[in-house]
Amino acid sequence: MYHFHPDHSNAAPQVFATGPLFTESDRVPSCAVRNQIQRSGLTLVELLMSMAISSVLIVALGGIVTATQSAWIHTQGIEDSQAQVTATFDRIKMMVSQAGVYQVSGQPPQVGLAVVTHPWNYIDIPDTLIVWTGGRNGGISDNGTLTRLPKMNELLIYTLDPNDPHNLIEVALPDSTTEIDFNSSSFKNTIRTAIKSNTAESALLCNRFKNSQYLLSGTPLGPAAGNLFFEIIKTPSDSSLSGVTAGTSSWMNLSWPQGIVSASSGLRQVSVHYEAHIEILERTSLNDVNSTTALPFFGSCTRIYAYTP
Repeated sequence: MYHFHPDHSNAAPQVFATGPLFTESDRVPSCAVRNQIQRSGLTLVELLMSMAISSVLIVALGGIVTATQSAWIHTQGIEDSQAQVTATFDRIKMMVSQAGVYQVSGQPPQVGLAVVTHPWNYIDIPDTLIVWTGGRNGGISDNGTLTRLPKMNELLIYTLDPNDPHNLIEVALPDSTTEIDFNSSSFKNTIRTAIKSNTAESALLCNRFKNSQYLLSGTPLGPAAGNLFFEIIKTPSDSSLSGVTAGTSSWMNLSWPQGIVSASSGLRQVSVHYEAHIEILERTSLNDVNSTTALPFFGSCTRIYAYTP
């Protein structure tokens, strides 16, 4: 019920109803007050600046990720190449250490090691190593100096694959019992023919050899060739031994390894040096020929035997 009081200072607040279901919040004020709502946000300039900063950070992070990935691929490629080269060099070293020695018809003893070249753009490349080991299992050196010629099925040949010079292969000729003399004038041609024969059995050792092609005024000329080089150094050399009689002062003064020599024989060393240029990345059209990403690897091994003329 509405009550009127003339004295507004003591006037009671207007109440529309009373009762237990009504509270103080149900009272209606005599006047309304508008609440001011504060709104906040980014201006267009601030938004553009934040987008620019974000773009710079994204580009920087992308560059870091790309550089890290490239470094990882490069490192992984070096490790893979190193593993292949190590396994290949260890195989060659083991077989060279087991190379046999033969002596026939009163000739000086001959160790079963030789390097054969092949012509490339008027250049002879020494890329083929022949080792007389007795076969893939080796062991011919355990028989001492033999008085017979080696047989073709007792040889191992390390050379580049004629069909793909990126690959280094180990060639064996298990079905050929033909004898071969390392001092023969036909030795090189016999080996070259044997490598390409249908009876040759090859085992892949490394598939990352760099290929080079001769450039004439910037234009490729001739076929590509794998970067593999072998060299054999004998101490004393063949030339120093020729014409020297055992037991003489000239004989005793030769450069015998470790100075081990007697009046009838001396210790001779045959060293095999090899160089290989290996790609650190898988082969693609970008590094197929004349690549600049290949790394050089060097190795050497020796065979020591008693030289008795």
